[in-house]
Amino acid sequence: MDKTIDKMAVLDLSEALSRVDGDQDFFLTLAEIFLQESPKEAAAARAALERQDGAGLAAAAHKLKGSVMQMCAPGLFESAKRLEELGRRGEFAEASSVCAEVEPRLAEVHAALRELITGGFPS
Repeated sequence: MDKTIDKMAVLDLSEALSRVDGDQDFFLTLAEIFLQESPKEAAAARAALERQDGAGLAAAAHKLKGSVMQMCAPGLFESAKRLEELGRRGEFAEASSVCAEVEPRLAEVHAALRELITGGFPS
């Protein structure tokens, strides 16, 4: 029972489904793509941060933010949005701590999506 509550906190499933007109199969297809692509986007943001490349960080965070938006994962979305803003301003010290938030939030979203893919949607 706790897992369902956690999943609901990580993902806004009703909003996510409304964005795909209630098509659960289509959402699961998007989720599969997100599971494949989002680690690359997060890694690109981390690499740009390590290079102190503000434009690269903003671009990678923007791309991550866009894919997170489809999944309706508000916590991860806010972290990616903040990371994008900090990259644009070249505020690398603060971006470093925000980037550290992205990893566990991304892992939570991945776990919730995998659970949906294997277990189906809550009824």
